[in-house]
Amino acid sequence: MGKNPSHLALECALKTHPNMFIISEESAFRGETLPDIVNRIADAVQERAEKGKNFGSVLIPEGLLQHISAYKHLIDELNDLFKGCTTHEEKQNCADKCIKDESFVKDSLTPWSYSLYCTLPEFMRVQLINEQEISGEVNLSMIETEKLLAYFVSEELKRRKSKKIYKGAFAPVTHFFGY
Repeated sequence: MGKNPSHLALECALKTHPNMFIISEESAFRGETLPDIVNRIADAVQERAEKGKNFGSVLIPEGLLQHISAYKHLIDELNDLFKGCTTHEEKQNCADKCIKDESFVKDSLTPWSYSLYCTLPEFMRVQLINEQEISGEVNLSMIETEKLLAYFVSEELKRRKSKKIYKGAFAPVTHFFGY
């Protein structure tokens, strides 16, 4: 499948007709950030809720984060960090340091990537650190991008609800159709 799986997700979208489909390469071409994508999804949820449709589906290709500039840099830096590890024990020690020692992560990443890393929910930080391929690169197929988006969309809709902009219900259910 490779690191550009949008063509497979597009085939699935043509067959299943989700309410929204994100194409990684299109997001990269537009220069979208994760908040841009989250707001697009939240806007669609809000628009459907206004019509009394508190349900729907969004199809997200794996590897989306690799096409978002800031996350690409973070992933590249994590890949560089783990490239120096030659044994499983070295990788595990590095992963343990990243999870348990905040100063190690801060010293290992650029200030921009570290700031982004700090904004991620705990489950996503752990996945970015622990899900490594044999080569030492982040295994994008194991990163639960759908849960990350569901988390941030939920937070955005809570924010909108507190401002009385959004009145619907949101209870995301995620599923990964990967390998």
